[in-house]
Amino acid sequence: MSINIIPLVRWLILLRHPRLSYWYWKVDVDRKLPNPANPRTVNEKFFWRKIFDRYPELTKVSDKLRVRDWLQENQIDIDAPKIIWSGDNAADIPDAILVNGVVAKANHGSGTNMILGEAPENRAAFNRRMRRYKRKPQGRKRLEWAYFGISRKIMVEELIPNINIEFKSYTYGEKVAMLVIIYDRFEDICADVWEPNENGDWGLVDRTAAVGRRAKRPFPDIAAEALKISSQIGGHFDQMRVDILSDGHKLWFSELTIYNMAGYLPGLGSDPDNSHNTSWDILQSWFMRTPQKGWKRIYANQLRESVMANHKNPVVEGDT
Repeated sequence: MSINIIPLVRWLILLRHPRLSYWYWKVDVDRKLPNPANPRTVNEKFFWRKIFDRYPELTKVSDKLRVRDWLQENQIDIDAPKIIWSGDNAADIPDAILVNGVVAKANHGSGTNMILGEAPENRAAFNRRMRRYKRKPQGRKRLEWAYFGISRKIMVEELIPNINIEFKSYTYGEKVAMLVIIYDRFEDICADVWEPNENGDWGLVDRTAAVGRRAKRPFPDIAAEALKISSQIGGHFDQMRVDILSDGHKLWFSELTIYNMAGYLPGLGSDPDNSHNTSWDILQSWFMRTPQKGWKRIYANQLRESVMANHKNPVVEGDT
């Protein structure tokens, strides 16, 4: 008789990562202790991904430079802002590059973008800021491991004029379960949340996005193309957030996000019956599709059995 090691794995994870475990307990609406060994909610699946699903492609697509190669290799038909310069030291950026409107950023994380409509008044201060961005230890606090292996660079890309729409597609395989449309990010930011019904028709949801104010605007015509591209990208992964920019007429690739808001979905991520959770099949993840060795092989087999059984039976409070 084989021993069920899933409860043991759960407690080993919680004890080894107490701060992360506490954070997931804190973001859960019911304040439940997370179960990253046998995840039943979106938030727990993000926790599980951080521990087990070390898919090398996740690091590649998290790199703002290398993801462009990935798009080409997989024949994703969308333009991205042109890269004008990349390197190790911001001081090496020629002054002429920074004159006519660019975006300077680090390639390994979020919150490192600097939009320049014209050349910086203080070049030394600009260089210091970009060095600080490059040193940023992205994801260390929340174990967002896909960022850890990125070779850090500074990059400068063209500034696309008149960008006023940002599409954030929450994909699970080819399925897009939610589309957040953000408007006028740098002026009067607002956003709408859209979800598909049983017929696949998109409807405006009475829910506020993270930006805090609803736009209540009609579904943009160009959203259909954004959804098509998002579905194509999402089909390569079990879960992915696809970010696309637009001026209302054309689309530009922005980035792929492995860990939404550091690895959780506010409110919805605690609900096992939510469409995000029921759409996220971790059996399609790299870890579950790749032969494992030792105790991980035993664990993967037991987890597969548990997931398949849970598809047929309701979730019971306290299940392992």
